[in-house]
Amino acid sequence: MSSPTDLEQSILRTLCWFAVFDQSITGFEIWKWLVEPARAYDLSEVYRVLEGSEWVKSRVQEEGGYYVLHSPSPYKGEGRGEVLRREAVSLRSRNYLDATKKFRKLKRASHYFRLFSSTRAVAAVNSIAWMNTNEKSDIDLFVVTKPKSIWSTRFWMVAPFIALRKRPGASNQDPFCFSFFATSNALAMDHLRLKEGDHYFAFWLKSIVPMFDHDGHLEKLQDENAWADHMLPNASPRTVHPLHKTSLTFPTFPTFPTFQTFYRSLSQKRFPIAIRNLANKDSRVVISDDMLKFHETDRRAEFEEAYCTFVKQTMV
Repeated sequence: MSSPTDLEQSILRTLCWFAVFDQSITGFEIWKWLVEPARAYDLSEVYRVLEGSEWVKSRVQEEGGYYVLHSPSPYKGEGRGEVLRREAVSLRSRNYLDATKKFRKLKRASHYFRLFSSTRAVAAVNSIAWMNTNEKSDIDLFVVTKPKSIWSTRFWMVAPFIALRKRPGASNQDPFCFSFFATSNALAMDHLRLKEGDHYFAFWLKSIVPMFDHDGHLEKLQDENAWADHMLPNASPRTVHPLHKTSLTFPTFPTFPTFQTFYRSLSQKRFPIAIRNLANKDSRVVISDDMLKFHETDRRAEFEEAYCTFVKQTMV
């Protein structure tokens, strides 16, 4: 058998990445998320390979319009385990419905987030952005604030969710996770990438779902992290979906930027010990006046290792 073409290999790399999370994907999604192709390929070219390449067919199974790898997952993350191929399709359908429910809650919450003039953009990230959540999944957010307002903005955004016990650890159903804030001056994030490879961060950047975006800050985020375009050249940034738009308008309120020292001190007193111990030691937990990133359980290295294992298994 002749050596696989660049497109065949890119298709397999893409399926390898999603197999890490036991996730099945459509042919369109394979095209959109093509991993590191040598050139831009048309959607028709991708379908032609999926339908006609014996090399790909020997490694891939199609079920109801969804594609998965034949080989079992080498990654056994917490709560995942090995999922049978047919079950992966059914699981995705259930998770899609759960994510739809979460987006309705997030849309309602976005009315509140828009009240503050310092909140410039709010986006859904991680599993909810992929429409792949279960009942216990968090509603993860990425927030862009005005400069010199990050501490006060986070305080006023998070306060009612603490009071209502709608935060991770306090609620087992649809908790809101405010784990990543950045000011409009800190949207270049190359320094957060893992040196040994970080496909997860590229997918994270390209998958964020805007809820609202004043002045195009999420577009700026994409522009200032163009390195992700080389990994995922077909993945165009998302815009605010009509179903997520908040049509109601309210007067906005300041979050008192002159009192940042007060809000910083108040917030830091509530930080868990794990956050304090990891602060600014690497890219997991970043605490500054321009970025607040609280990912003490950062599994990017595990995902990258699992992906590399998958690629080695399927490319032979």
